[in-house]
Amino acid sequence: MRKGASGWLAKGLLLLLVASFGIWGIGSDMLTSSVGNNVIEVGDTTVSLGEFQRDYQRNLNILSSRLNTQLTQDQARQFGLAQMTINNIASRALVDEKTRSLGLSANDDAVRTVIQSQPAFLNQSGQFDRFLFEQFLARNGYSEGEYINIVRNDITGDQLFGTLPLGLTGAPKPLTDTIYAYAAEKRSAKYIDILDSSIGFAPAPTDEELEALIGEKPENYSAPEYRKISYILLTPESVASAVDIAEEDLKAEYDARKSEFDTPEKRAVQQMIFETEEKAAAARKKIAEGADFADVAMSDLQLTKTDIDLGLLSPADLLPELQGPIFALEKGGVTEPVKTILGWHVATISDIQPGAASNFEDVKDQLRKDILLNRAQELLYAQATKLEDEFAGGAKLAEAGQSLGLTVLSTDWIDAEGKDKSGTAVSSLPDATGFLSEAFARSTGDDAEVSETAGGGYYAIAVDEIEPAAVRPLSEVRDQVTKDWQDNWRHEETKKKADALLVRLNGGETLEKIAAELGVPVQTSTPALRNDVASDLSPIALEGLFDLEPGAYGVNINKNNNGTLVYGIAEIVPADAAADTETYTEIANRITGSVRTGIVAEYENYLQKDIGISIKEELIREYF
Repeated sequence: MRKGASGWLAKGLLLLLVASFGIWGIGSDMLTSSVGNNVIEVGDTTVSLGEFQRDYQRNLNILSSRLNTQLTQDQARQFGLAQMTINNIASRALVDEKTRSLGLSANDDAVRTVIQSQPAFLNQSGQFDRFLFEQFLARNGYSEGEYINIVRNDITGDQLFGTLPLGLTGAPKPLTDTIYAYAAEKRSAKYIDILDSSIGFAPAPTDEELEALIGEKPENYSAPEYRKISYILLTPESVASAVDIAEEDLKAEYDARKSEFDTPEKRAVQQMIFETEEKAAAARKKIAEGADFADVAMSDLQLTKTDIDLGLLSPADLLPELQGPIFALEKGGVTEPVKTILGWHVATISDIQPGAASNFEDVKDQLRKDILLNRAQELLYAQATKLEDEFAGGAKLAEAGQSLGLTVLSTDWIDAEGKDKSGTAVSSLPDATGFLSEAFARSTGDDAEVSETAGGGYYAIAVDEIEPAAVRPLSEVRDQVTKDWQDNWRHEETKKKADALLVRLNGGETLEKIAAELGVPVQTSTPALRNDVASDLSPIALEGLFDLEPGAYGVNINKNNNGTLVYGIAEIVPADAAADTETYTEIANRITGSVRTGIVAEYENYLQKDIGISIKEELIREYF
């Protein structure tokens, strides 16, 4: 395509296209599209696709930040981000419509109070920090006006919805008692464990029986897909030998970065921040007259020693206005009031940690590595670009490698985990995230592409041969499938034995008598709640224990999956709300919260029907 686009024919066609626009103009239908249509309508409130896109992108950025990775559009769809954005916008619009009709509002003072009390915007002194607020707006893509409107909406929403569950003073006691009694009851079991290994003899299976077991669980006896691949690997190490670094270059790099290697002076700083210069000056005067700095902080601002202690700081750690005054102090000195964006500062230093200048010889090796890496990256990028051009011109991997003088490496058969046919990891494979997944996503004959590694290198892959995953023949897995068949046979025999014992127990015999007959102990499990993962019993046996009536017995697999339990109830420990008020209260609070949420949800459903809501989901899905 690149080569074709550079020809005169392509350029001529492009000129004709431009000329056609000049003669006939651009139709209005090309300038207006569904992009400008409203996608959400709630009463008189409308939301355009552009407005929806801004909210969607904001939510995508927030979710990506929380997950510490940039989500792709496919991942965002898996999270249901578009539907979440629809719900948020529709909910805000419903609140706007209803509160406006009821005359509910929040004045500027209320909005200001809410914003200035949010923990995310408070500095170390517990005061509103305008800088933190602006950082938050920039990070989340809000203008100040947009965020103020959101806060105002939240306040009026609380006025609207907050009164709905006021009549609900707590969870209904009968409901709480019932749920607590169910959740907090404990049971212990008395049981015997009949191990599969107690069934000593197991017959030899026939080939038909072995083939049947393979057919039931083919994944246990299948060879994975294997591939032979070729690849070109470009790493900083592969081009290092081509980089020559002169002594003059090292010294120039050192001079440019000297401050980076110097150890800066640091000072142990304590500070107070006041709203006005007068209050700061009054505090400074008290200290000058002999008052202790920490005592003044407590009396004037109710700040403890921990609150005012900023630790060891270099000049770069301080606001620009504070750097000079603080680093001009002697140990124990106190600054005059200094104004910054946060207020009026009064600071003192309790310790000075001197800085140290670096030495060229001490950092010479580090400088060499850094320059080598930077220049290697430039060479690597140039080589990767040339390789991309070769591929764009139709060259195969081997042809591109030969043309550029790059080594083409090949593997023997490997699986998707990088192991050979013996199950041994192939150590010579590149340690690059995505290398194997790309190798097993491609097909033979696919055009090669250049991919980047996390370490700043590049690679390109070609699939030479594919051996599909397949069930191994019986001759290769006979020993494994024979052992599995005999283990299954022993387990079934153990279960039959346990079922027969269950009949005897239901007939009136005791567990102790049967245990003595079998020569196994009667064991007692630790009392456990339902679904207690720390129980001595397997999950299915514990579930069965809570289904038993006193005096009855059950049969289930043991916790280690190597035998069968015959068990009954040893003890029932009833729930005791008086002795476990914390759990009882937690359950009551959850029920209360669930009921309140249900009330609000039902009211919101009513608002949707009363006010009316229209969502163009097909249009949203088209873009998101």
